[in-house]
Amino acid sequence: MKSLLIATTNPAKFEEASFVLRSSGLNILGLKDFSTVPVEETGATFEENAILKAKGYFEQTKTACIADDGGLMIDYLAGAPGVHSKRWLGYEASDQELAQAVIEKMRGVPKEQRTAKLGGFVIFYDGSHLLKSECWLHGYIAGILMGEIKVGFPYRSLLMIPEFNKPYSDLSEEEHDQVNFRRKNLETLKPKILEALASTQLT
Repeated sequence: MKSLLIATTNPAKFEEASFVLRSSGLNILGLKDFSTVPVEETGATFEENAILKAKGYFEQTKTACIADDGGLMIDYLAGAPGVHSKRWLGYEASDQELAQAVIEKMRGVPKEQRTAKLGGFVIFYDGSHLLKSECWLHGYIAGILMGEIKVGFPYRSLLMIPEFNKPYSDLSEEEHDQVNFRRKNLETLKPKILEALASTQLT
């Protein structure tokens, strides 16, 4: 059985990715299964950071690896929080602090200028193949916190999804499946990953 490392320290992201990939017949592993050092995210874009993580953790574990990077980009704030989503405030802020900072910075901004997108890249790397997928969910920023903050996903309670007229955090399971950008990226990559792994000597 081929192994695949989901290279994230975020338990919620690991669960999302595992859910999509567990039917693939792969041995799904997490960083807890290895002794690794964190890969520094020095890229200027989400794509660069995802590639750095996928390659960095592959080099440490010699195990085929997927890594993702993404976040919220608000048009009025010139794409912020962007690639600095977790460290946007100049330090490793809590989910509550991050959400509150967006509310403060967007206070008084008219609805038509509150457009934003949430999404990013998933990268697969196995030493021979580098595969990528990109997906974005478009909406607008609410003026107040519209739902309960899910641990690890500070901005979902702020991004209103027009087709459902509710924040991302309040979507039903069925609605969430329709718009989940990470899931869409993984579903796109899954057959390509299986094909790539079939042609490698990795276990």
